[in-house]
Amino acid sequence: MKPILLTALFLSSIASLTYSDTIPVGGPPAGPGVKEAFEKFNADVAAWNRRCTTTSSAAEQTWCEEQRALLESRKAKLRAGAYPTADEARNPTVQITLRRRGGQIVKQVQSDANGFFTVGTFPAGAYTLDFRAQSVSAVKDRSFVIKIAGTNSRGADKVLQGRYFADGVSFGIETLSGAPLKGVIAPSLVRNAKKMIWLPPEIGTNLPGRWIEEGSAQAVGAHNWGHYTVDAIRKMQDHNDY
Repeated sequence: MKPILLTALFLSSIASLTYSDTIPVGGPPAGPGVKEAFEKFNADVAAWNRRCTTTSSAAEQTWCEEQRALLESRKAKLRAGAYPTADEARNPTVQITLRRRGGQIVKQVQSDANGFFTVGTFPAGAYTLDFRAQSVSAVKDRSFVIKIAGTNSRGADKVLQGRYFADGVSFGIETLSGAPLKGVIAPSLVRNAKKMIWLPPEIGTNLPGRWIEEGSAQAVGAHNWGHYTVDAIRKMQDHNDY
């Protein structure tokens, strides 16, 4: 049997921004949070350069290219003087849990200070990926985008209101054989996030109560199984989702 050769794919590094270069000499002092915005951007660039300068699969290359586009957009905004507030730039710590469809936990990890997470490499199959914030105050009244690589849903972004992170939000995924399951959670200015449905704990499984996307396979299955309880409807009413 011939050995399988892995071809390394290369992307050019992203250059950091120099804070002092964008502040006019003799001009007005920079507003609060400006220096922090540059420091956060440079930290995210350094994390991208470590992860993505050399990639080992087409899926990883695609994910890195998408992240590069986001970073380049942030760089352009910083140079134009559009600075996010400290709260808008902060990434919450989120626990990510990979489960089999019956609810059994396969692996748990946490997102890092830059919002990145790596779950690992798993056989191709159907799983659920749960996200739960460690601090409610860190996600309250904010929106986030979740980008996931290593699944058959190429380029799919999950935009949701931060309040769902408090109780836990779950997405059905199908992993790709040999592709690392990883992603990033980042603050988002998009407010028209997808409507979510509360699904209570399911009898006979290890699945906890969690928020799921309206119209998803999980939501359709829950409706067919009659899992929409009075408590679930009340919880959605409290979140203005019903």
